[in-house]
Amino acid sequence: MDIGLRMGLVETADSVPTFASAGLEGRGAAIAGIAHSSWEYLAALLEHRPEVQVLVLSEDDWPAKGRVELFGLPNASEGTLVVAGTEAGWWPDLAAMAGDDRQAELATVYGEPDGRLHLGDFFDLVAVHEVAHLFCEGTVVFPRMWLGEFFANLALHAWVARQATDSLDTLTTLPRLAAQGSGDAFEHRSREAFERLYSSIGGPNYVWYQFRLQVAAAALYDRIGEVAVRKLFDAFRIEGGTDRDSEQFDESIDDATLAARLSAAVDPTLGDFSLAF
Repeated sequence: MDIGLRMGLVETADSVPTFASAGLEGRGAAIAGIAHSSWEYLAALLEHRPEVQVLVLSEDDWPAKGRVELFGLPNASEGTLVVAGTEAGWWPDLAAMAGDDRQAELATVYGEPDGRLHLGDFFDLVAVHEVAHLFCEGTVVFPRMWLGEFFANLALHAWVARQATDSLDTLTTLPRLAAQGSGDAFEHRSREAFERLYSSIGGPNYVWYQFRLQVAAAALYDRIGEVAVRKLFDAFRIEGGTDRDSEQFDESIDDATLAARLSAAVDPTLGDFSLAF
């Protein structure tokens, strides 16, 4: 963990070390609460307690301290969770994925009195997704990039369903409606492209993949509950720890073998999804 990233930021009091850009202390405190609650939940569920820190950044601080170029795209690595402390300009554009005929439903959940959509609360929840990634570092190696992302979405959905039920609509509405679209507007739509390009795919296109994974994760949770999180974590846990990346394409495991492993270790529906995604 690089504690030097904290320099110039304001510490927010919480058991999970959280540091915010000047002027964003309130946002830092709110996100710190989400990070702390989700960390405690996952630590108990997975019997694992990694060290983490949270950075809540302004757009000005993002280039020097963020781990991805695009401001507003939450990310985590080496024990550090980075989130935006203000709304990113591209967030409202995600509503177009839902199609014109579903905008009214989006407005009921995310609409503001001025008619604009506010997606800040949705992206605050995505902090839990990134916390889940940090639980995997040095402990789990998923043999596909998409599977590591699926796990993080599954952990996110489980935490909201168990600890923040009032936020279920906020979490699920946009991904559900966006995933119903064809994705024809995006250059990349295949599982192979996701594995090959991953985070270089580009913001909205990458988020479209994440929405599909979020919907599938919700379906698995609804089927077998929070035990799915522990089962998937344990299925790829490396005893004694590892220096390998927590998600990477492992060509020694073909798709059929992976599907069979997921079906046996977690649930048959996840095996089926691994071939259809």
